[in-house]
Amino acid sequence: MKRRSDARGQNWPTSFDVACAAGVSQPTVSRALRDDPSVSPETREKVHAAAKALNYRIDSRAARLRSGSTGTLAVAILTQPGQARARVNPFYFALLGAIGAAASDRGFHLLLSFQDSPANFRSDYEQSHEADGLIVIGSASHAEGWAHFTDAHAQGAHVVAWGAPEDSLPTIRCDNREGGRLAVSHLSGRGRRRIAFIGPGWDQHVAFRLRREGWLDAVSEAGLDPIEADLAVSGSREEQGEAAMRSLLATDPGFDAVFAASDLIALGAMKALREAGRSIPVDTAVIGFDGIPSASHSTPALSSVEQDSEVAGRLLVDAVLARIAGREQAATPIPMRLVVRESCGLR
Repeated sequence: MKRRSDARGQNWPTSFDVACAAGVSQPTVSRALRDDPSVSPETREKVHAAAKALNYRIDSRAARLRSGSTGTLAVAILTQPGQARARVNPFYFALLGAIGAAASDRGFHLLLSFQDSPANFRSDYEQSHEADGLIVIGSASHAEGWAHFTDAHAQGAHVVAWGAPEDSLPTIRCDNREGGRLAVSHLSGRGRRRIAFIGPGWDQHVAFRLRREGWLDAVSEAGLDPIEADLAVSGSREEQGEAAMRSLLATDPGFDAVFAASDLIALGAMKALREAGRSIPVDTAVIGFDGIPSASHSTPALSSVEQDSEVAGRLLVDAVLARIAGREQAATPIPMRLVVRESCGLR
């Protein structure tokens, strides 16, 4: 009998062993285990029984090689150079879990990497036969990284993105503009008349730009004057929010509410407000955007426009699989909802 050995020297039964036990040829075993209708039901039953008795398992790697598919999707999380993994946006990890679940449901494994600089940028998973397609998750502020993956897409790689700064890559998003309008309309509806926006780098970040446009829509509808922090982008999102809030407190302290372009920016802004002696939400109401898990555990708990990470993960997987199959996936904004917590007063 022919046996195959694993890395530990363990011998496992082969399809030739199953063929011998079932009294059929090895090609018949292969067809029977695929439930090929060219093999009679009686023979298929006999082959399946022999395989079970021998504890035979199909060599999935060989099957994938024959089919031309790896059965794997690569996921790259784009981080800032030198950024500790623990400092990555928590929403990315929620999204990663949803991608993993959706991929598993469709019979795919995940290959995960963290990439932060040209020294470790990779998009050649298909050429190296490690994965059939690539999902990239990251901050729009990482211009070098997005340029790398945009070039890979232009060269034919099956790439789908979350967080890209613009739409050169196939990208999954929520309706960011409507989300901004929803948040600010809630604040104005609760009597807030001086609603500031904090979104450092919005002019280079399509999601932030659209959220800002939603803020402008809502303040205009309410007949209010826009208030905005004007600050250069630097540091982590929390540090950006903290610095922008300090700038706003110094230049235009009369605001009574803040809409931040992300939850992490909002958390940094809240830190600066507390240090300045501003009560949240009595003096200043705050709403963020994303729905990161830690938002409900801040002090006070942060109100947020929450994006549905489960749906986002499923749409990302479906989009990359569609591209692998040569189809264009229609852009579908993911669902979102405003979750009101203590930072802007409960309902």
